[in-house]
Amino acid sequence: ECRRVFRRRANAEAHILNDHLDKFFLIEENEVEPPTGSFACVARCRLSGTLLGPPNHHGYNEKIQELWATRYAHMSKGEYLGHIETLRDEALVEQWKDSLRKVTVYRLKEPPEGTEAAPMTRTEAQNWMRAGRVNPLLRESARCLVPGPQSRRMDDPALLSAVSLAWQKESRFPLTLLLALRPAFRHMHLHLFKVNAKETYVTAVPPVPVDLATAPAVVQEIVGFLEAHPGQTRHQVLDGLRPGADPESPAAAELLLHLGNLIGTGGVIEFFNATLVLPRSGARTGDSNGKSDEIAAPPATPAAETPPESGPVEAEGPAAATDPVPLAPEAGAPLSATGNPE
Repeated sequence: ECRRVFRRRANAEAHILNDHLDKFFLIEENEVEPPTGSFACVARCRLSGTLLGPPNHHGYNEKIQELWATRYAHMSKGEYLGHIETLRDEALVEQWKDSLRKVTVYRLKEPPEGTEAAPMTRTEAQNWMRAGRVNPLLRESARCLVPGPQSRRMDDPALLSAVSLAWQKESRFPLTLLLALRPAFRHMHLHLFKVNAKETYVTAVPPVPVDLATAPAVVQEIVGFLEAHPGQTRHQVLDGLRPGADPESPAAAELLLHLGNLIGTGGVIEFFNATLVLPRSGARTGDSNGKSDEIAAPPATPAAETPPESGPVEAEGPAAATDPVPLAPEAGAPLSATGNPE
């Protein structure tokens, strides 16, 4: 369910047994008396600083097993035992005793009909889970897609290293992600195009140059103005072609209506910052295989803020205000996962 990924099935099972008991159990904390008896020393995990208890305490081995399985299952148990130290410190012994004043009790959320949920220890709850409840929560796949935040919370150092390298690579140049997004955008009937072979944009309407031979005079005015003044906004086009005109006047309304139609049909490209450019003539429509088209736009001049640098525009398939494609790395690997592989 959490879609955590592991290289080894045993680690995936340990994760479920330690992090997903709440799927089946109600978890309670109860106050109890601390341990009694004489304890000369206490063991401590060097990695986490957790006090494990005196080696002669009945819960010592269980505590080691719990901490190893919960936090350090990526290393062998023998390797983990090498990180345990024994300290003769009376203050630490008392601190360990105080930590045991609370015990955690597990009760089944859905006990057998007609029975009351009996309290269980953590070990008993895990043993109940092992009896056929773990395997249905696991999936094995040669390729797993991991949500970005989840990819940063893996326990396996090798997986963390692989994810870190993938993030660095995609942050520098997200080619792999872009190749993965193309078919998804096509499926959504969106179009990709490039500007100056540097920036990729997504649009719901493919850029298509206007056929001036059949265009009305007002459209020819707009195209001529944007050819001479690329990178302008709608209001700047209005001011340039109808200087001093009241935005509510019929003349202004007609101009803005035609400009809006051009943007809606791809005759004018409106970028995310409201700047406008034209596709150049000579554009080719894509073939049935969805191969790239080549459409060009003239260089854009900054308006209120720096617009996208307009130049050759490469359309890449079937998003009039145009936004940059948001890019974020994905992680994939042949692994066991605690969720459904995609």
